[in-house]
Amino acid sequence: MDTNTIMILVILAALLIAFVVLRGRGSSKARSDFSAPTAPLPESMPAAPAAPAAPAAASAPQVEAGIPPEVVAAITAAIYAMGSGRYVLKAVRRADRSVWAQAGAADVTAPF
Repeated sequence: MDTNTIMILVILAALLIAFVVLRGRGSSKARSDFSAPTAPLPESMPAAPAAPAAPAAASAPQVEAGIPPEVVAAITAAIYAMGSGRYVLKAVRRADRSVWAQAGAADVTAPF
């Protein structure tokens, strides 16, 4: 086998594993929706504690002047996606960088 064939097989295997894992997460939720109703608890058993209250609605983030709303939307979407909705963007501001830090960032990101 040549290198390209091996790479294609590895990618297909990774996609298959991801499909099976994601499919498994969805099917367990679907199965719980159709479970049989449970009998009421006897009076001697305490009821389950109440679920915690939902977080309060988040206010708009504080945005430094000069930052486009598209950038704020992209940052918010990335935080929401990576944190599964657990985190909220509070503020967006430009980083204060020294000249050396700016030069380092420009050197590392130059190929892009």
